[in-house]
Amino acid sequence: MEQNEKTNEKRNEIIRAFRKYARLGLTQIGLNPIQIYKRIDILCVSRRNKLDMLAVFDTLRILELNGDDDTLDAIYSVYFDGKAYRLDKHERGRRVIALAREQYCDGRTVYRRLEKARALYEKIREREGLILDGEYSEKFDYQK
Repeated sequence: MEQNEKTNEKRNEIIRAFRKYARLGLTQIGLNPIQIYKRIDILCVSRRNKLDMLAVFDTLRILELNGDDDTLDAIYSVYFDGKAYRLDKHERGRRVIALAREQYCDGRTVYRRLEKARALYEKIREREGLILDGEYSEKFDYQK
């Protein structure tokens, strides 16, 4: 497999993890971390799926704790809206353009924010687990 194909496959896998997180109803307002952990444990059968969902949760939490609201907006607007159906390439592009217009920025900026979230997810997923006790700033430099 070519390097570009591997990169695209990995990107698509990460996007599927974010979309599944929304499909499982884990983006509901008012859920605390304990409720999210319990739902993940109940709804996900395989260890891999559980780790994927926990990595998405940690990604969102790290971005939230670091005040990266623009990246969170990009995730919620592009990946989490319309969770019931599959996103095609063009729908994702339309959502990026709509968010860029809404935030008065360029579409490339939105794509960079999404790339930042995917890179953070990938770092967390490589560790195969959680960063516990809210020690995000000491244990994990999400900017690199």
